[in-house]
Amino acid sequence: MYLVMPNDSVVYEDSQVENKTVSTGQLPKDIWEPITAFSNADGGVINLGILPDGTMQGVGRKFHDGLQAEIQSLCKSAFNHALYPVISITEDNVIHVYIPPVPAAFRPIYSQSRGLDGARVRLGSTNARVDDEWLRRFGIASQGGAEQQSYKKAYADYLDLDKIKTYLEVVKTKRGDIYKDFSFDQILRKLRILDDTSNLTLFGLLAFSNAYGLQELTAPTINIAVTQYAGIDKVNPADISEVSLDDKEFNGSVVSQFNETLKFILSKLPVRSRIVAGGKRLSYLAIPEIAIRETLANAIVHRDYTTHRSRIQVDVYADRVEFKNPGKSLVPIDKMEISHPQTRNPLLMDFLRDLEITEHRGRGIRTIRNSLRQAHLAEPLFANEYDWFVAILYSSAFLTDVDQTWLGRFVEYNLKEQQLNALVHVRHNPEGINNTDYRKINSMNSVGDDLRAKKGLAKLVRLGLLEVVGTKRFAKYVLSKKFQ
Repeated sequence: MYLVMPNDSVVYEDSQVENKTVSTGQLPKDIWEPITAFSNADGGVINLGILPDGTMQGVGRKFHDGLQAEIQSLCKSAFNHALYPVISITEDNVIHVYIPPVPAAFRPIYSQSRGLDGARVRLGSTNARVDDEWLRRFGIASQGGAEQQSYKKAYADYLDLDKIKTYLEVVKTKRGDIYKDFSFDQILRKLRILDDTSNLTLFGLLAFSNAYGLQELTAPTINIAVTQYAGIDKVNPADISEVSLDDKEFNGSVVSQFNETLKFILSKLPVRSRIVAGGKRLSYLAIPEIAIRETLANAIVHRDYTTHRSRIQVDVYADRVEFKNPGKSLVPIDKMEISHPQTRNPLLMDFLRDLEITEHRGRGIRTIRNSLRQAHLAEPLFANEYDWFVAILYSSAFLTDVDQTWLGRFVEYNLKEQQLNALVHVRHNPEGINNTDYRKINSMNSVGDDLRAKKGLAKLVRLGLLEVVGTKRFAKYVLSKKFQ
């Protein structure tokens, strides 16, 4: 993962790669920054001998031994804990220094000569200063994670006891009457709602808070905000003074947040309709409910609850819904569908699984993708952005009632959603549509989508719905005269 292959011309920096120009036998004076940053995050590699533009320059062979010895010595003695880098050299004389992540109990790693001011954490391609918020997060992680953070409060004042009793009935149905010989307080401790000293835990608040308990004892940001915008951007070009169409926050326990947020998002999605065989009108949401549900549940269960700086944010645009939650994915983005599931919040994961809010192990991402494919929508986008996880679900183009009625004449052809969108496009754009237009209006941005667009257009021509004007790369597809 970290090895730059020989003859690669450019090496770009990212969340796990930093480049340093080293043309002599001296290490950069700021080398401590990426060392501490990678140690306090997910690990990463420092490339010695690469210019700021990413071009490989290499380091003179006569400096190799000295630089390696200096790095090892620095990592052994210059920080509050000894570090153990893995060093290798490529055929291009670039020295790779892999800095592994340190265990939670050792964080933050900092430069001893600078004290805590000498601690950094990797965010994107930058080394951010470890401030009080990060120190608090490291402290919580070192004690076993956010879920077991405790509060010396009377639980009856902050929990909804009816919710607990309802959950116990669910447990009884799924696992039998396993708590029949225990008192209520003993059950709360066994479920980790209370800790061993009977203090209220964060997990207890997340799962069973009353209307105000969770936000009152933690922070107002342990909630979900949903904002609806008029167009495809946050600024409405038709009215730049307009901030948003609607904006709402959802508080209480995570179950209350989930149910109310889901209902609100679905109310903001347009309802599409199509005339099917028999003249019946089939209505459906622009994005499948199951995809919205799974993505929202994923944001709640995988959120990093050690940070109070930001909340889960859902933005509803005219062509997509974006979900953002604090905390990067714990598995590589391209391995999410096949990797063994990991979570920061195992207690919350099991709780939501008991309530059938989250999917079975490892199936959530697969369910999202499959539901969108079955609806003939674009592939979702999943990404880590600094210390956030982002999921974007794309909808098809919104159609007016007039357009939907007009599409009724094509019901006998059994067309896909993308092809129907193409027909509406050429109806309003007499100059026609090409492969690029087809992919753009259908949010098709995956590998192979150009071929899929070509096949979709070819079928419309074969059925006599579109005609080809022009040749090769200048070809346009226009509506057949009998449908104009």
